[in-house]
Amino acid sequence: MNKYKYSILVTGASGFIGRGLINKLISMEYNVIGLVRKKSNINSSQLYSEVLIDDISGDISKINISKIDIIIHLAALTHSKVKNYQDYLNVNVKGTENIVNLGVKISTKLIIMLSSIKVNGEGFRKNNIKYSEKCNPEPNDFYGKSKLASENILKELCQNNNISYVILRPPIIYGNGVKGNLLNLMKYLDNNVPIPIIKSNNIRSMLSLNNLIEALVMIINNKNTYNDIYLISDNTEVNTKHLYYTLSKKLNKKLYTFTINKYLLKILLWPIGKSYLVEKISNSLIINNDKVKRALNWAPSVSFEEEISNMVEGYIKNNEK
Repeated sequence: MNKYKYSILVTGASGFIGRGLINKLISMEYNVIGLVRKKSNINSSQLYSEVLIDDISGDISKINISKIDIIIHLAALTHSKVKNYQDYLNVNVKGTENIVNLGVKISTKLIIMLSSIKVNGEGFRKNNIKYSEKCNPEPNDFYGKSKLASENILKELCQNNNISYVILRPPIIYGNGVKGNLLNLMKYLDNNVPIPIIKSNNIRSMLSLNNLIEALVMIINNKNTYNDIYLISDNTEVNTKHLYYTLSKKLNKKLYTFTINKYLLKILLWPIGKSYLVEKISNSLIINNDKVKRALNWAPSVSFEEEISNMVEGYIKNNEK
């Protein structure tokens, strides 16, 4: 039961995170509006409605929305074939500016924004270094730089307009409905494609979709978290080889791998614009999530194995359609 009856606007509503979050919020009896580019089938509840926009970086000031208590800003241009920094700035920075200005207009009290650990960097070659909120931002690519800029514009505009904010920096998020590199990896494993293995004992923080949703719901009613930035992840780190093994096991497929030199793999992936993936599978990226756990008095409840099962089950179900 939701005793507060907050009205919540979710941007990026039709995405993998947005769908899961909206269904959870509606189950808790929040009134939810999804900001989408085309009509979706996210939820048929009377507590849910959608507002169509052409582009979050365009003029959204005239959309038909009245008072909204909370905005959860998930929409972003992530990793795509786009190589133009301006495109990232348009969606991630201008889009965030537009959302805050909309919040001012509709008397929003709180904006929660999903940023990225890529604001901090791409990790380290050693396993004994962790990112924390005390680390200076060192984004390396267009996406990370644009997310840092979007954080800065969000903080400035919220502070100037008396709106509370919370910024979350997660690592890779996995779960039912995942897109991008993890979806491609499942396809490769499902089709018995050999996977390259680099000699590395790296470990990486990840974040279960359900753990993220759990934290977002808790933040809504926890004013102690407001006006701050948090690094958020699961409690356990995962070795890349273990990720491959677990996925193949859940898919009931034999894992085929081959060992390759890191620099040779970079050269081979360069023509298709995927050389950046080499650092992802060879570097360690570890997050210290103590701050968010203390602020929420929370521990991530969904294990790596549980969420991998959810992810694979969703993949298999989608392929049966």
